[in-house]
Amino acid sequence: DLRRSHPNNATAILFSLVTCGALIGVPAFGFLYGYTWLDWAMFGLLYVMTGLGITVGYHRLMAHRSFDCPNWVKVGFLIAGGWALENSAFKWAADHIRHHANCDQDADPYNAQRGFWYSHCGWLFFDDAHVSEKYASRLRQDPIVMWQHRYYLPIVLSGLALTFVVGFLYNGWISGLGCFLLAGVGRTFAVLNSTFCINSICHLWGRQPHGKADSSRDSWLVSLLTFGEGYHNYHHTYQSDYRNGPRWYNFDPSKWLIFALSKLGLAYSLRTAPSVPA
Repeated sequence: DLRRSHPNNATAILFSLVTCGALIGVPAFGFLYGYTWLDWAMFGLLYVMTGLGITVGYHRLMAHRSFDCPNWVKVGFLIAGGWALENSAFKWAADHIRHHANCDQDADPYNAQRGFWYSHCGWLFFDDAHVSEKYASRLRQDPIVMWQHRYYLPIVLSGLALTFVVGFLYNGWISGLGCFLLAGVGRTFAVLNSTFCINSICHLWGRQPHGKADSSRDSWLVSLLTFGEGYHNYHHTYQSDYRNGPRWYNFDPSKWLIFALSKLGLAYSLRTAPSVPA
């Protein structure tokens, strides 16, 4: 049985702290002290950076190999993805590969057939004692992925520390705490839940214009929050395509970034589904 049945107390505690910090600490500090333009600028900048670290780095590069890039570019994506607090690229991509291999089945780590809340975030609170090495073997052979996996905790802490340091240098301790709460804790909560919407909303509600082999669905609204990941039915149908939104008018900043990097010689071997027009 591949169902996650062993409680993961550490994840539950961490998620509870982030949630309480975002839903209680962030508005309380805003009411008492207010936030500066720098706090909001850091929130926006880190939301974009960490979101693209997941969508481009963890997802399209590591999980699906939809393009390749120089090692230093990969390092940058994996650091940005690590700041999103969604586990190391090794664990994230292994779970995602397993999701595609077993979509809507018991072995699917975020099986939407088990309900909205399970697929959205509930699956995180359980450990699976029977994860097969076959979903992780390719990733284990990548030295940069394993480097990020070994140093994942310092990477996470560096991202949170950055927000405090920037705020502190701007206007002292109170400013540092405010930047940490909004751009650190609040931004982490926002990025986590936008990513979770792909696992939940995009497997429960939306259109299926490209195939009905599984529960994946397209949602342009989720794409607005996740830099193009909401075209999920297309993605499940053409998994290795570097574009989730294949047409020029689809809102997919992740594909635009990959394409721009390719024009600069910083990404190559871009994979597409030939039957779908750009």
